[in-house]
Amino acid sequence: MNRITKLSTSVFLLLAMLAYSNTEASAQEINGRVYAEADWKVSKGFHLNAEYQLRTKDSFSGIERNQFALGASYKINKYLKAGADYTFIGHYANSTGKFKPRHRVAGNLTGMVDAGYWRFSLRERLQLTHKAYGVNHYQEVPNHLELKSRLMVKYRGFRTVAPYAYIELRNTFNDPKCDANYDSSTGTWSGYEFLGYTHAYVNRVRGALGLEWILSLRHALDFRFMYNYYNEMDIDTDKSGTMLKSLAWQNPKVATLCFGYKFAF
Repeated sequence: MNRITKLSTSVFLLLAMLAYSNTEASAQEINGRVYAEADWKVSKGFHLNAEYQLRTKDSFSGIERNQFALGASYKINKYLKAGADYTFIGHYANSTGKFKPRHRVAGNLTGMVDAGYWRFSLRERLQLTHKAYGVNHYQEVPNHLELKSRLMVKYRGFRTVAPYAYIELRNTFNDPKCDANYDSSTGTWSGYEFLGYTHAYVNRVRGALGLEWILSLRHALDFRFMYNYYNEMDIDTDKSGTMLKSLAWQNPKVATLCFGYKFAF
């Protein structure tokens, strides 16, 4: 037991040091997430779950969003699991603090294989997010379609802790696309043409290290550090779509500290 305690403490301290060193080295922002999740085993292989999550703004300066999720999953066999969920997202814009609600539906398929105490998994998650507020249709799509591909490894050889790591790619399929000419001498755009919602690309790469601490049969804690590299096209136009003000790739690097509680019944 003492060995497990030392291991869990060491891993958690390592995650904290990685978060600090990466944030300092990259000279960028850090934010946080806390969540509580309940999982109900209805029958063999079939589970219902609910989750509440709070996310902070950069530098923990305020609340960025509250979100509530309801979902179901079914383990088809020992290699394959399928699931679906609905999420209500109460999002607050970083610049203005304006409330911007969103509705999200998603389906996922996870393949798993065990090698001794190691579990390797690949999850594909397709999600559609509806922005239930007014948007500039030339800058952002009201119904955003994305695919998240996550490759994960978890070590399950300890009795009460399970360290894990994963990398995830997020692909957007229907971002706005346009064509225009840039005059570097004046810093202005001309010949702007909206080409529809056809821009598909990888808009985020995420790496994560975490530790699940199993307190009992029903209770568990989750500690996680995530490092995100964003790759997003930022389009600024007038609402009529006749004038392009700016067009640029945005590549912020954001570190996130996460803490979660899980209850199973």
